[in-house]
Amino acid sequence: MVLKEFAQENNIRLLGFPELDEVDEQIALNALQENFEKISRTLPEFTLVLQAKAYSKLGPRRQHELHARLAGPKVKAFSTALEWNFLTALQDCLKELRQEVRKIQSKK
Repeated sequence: MVLKEFAQENNIRLLGFPELDEVDEQIALNALQENFEKISRTLPEFTLVLQAKAYSKLGPRRQHELHARLAGPKVKAFSTALEWNFLTALQDCLKELRQEVRKIQSKK
């Protein structure tokens, strides 16, 4: 629940996120806070949408796909990550989004 509270306070929408236990939720919260702070340094105002999808075609394992969309004044950035572990997918997606924002800002 702490993750959802942080998201509501900071203009972040979490769509399709699975229920996480306390340890995993804290790891996800730390990753989200860290990347949010780094993006906030370059973009003071933005909205972020994180959409999670899970695929389980065969067997007990599930593959997680995350899509991130960031929209700010005159800036739009997108990133995607596909992993077997949800937390790894979240961290990779946020890292890629942070790099996209950095690229866009360096072009200006």
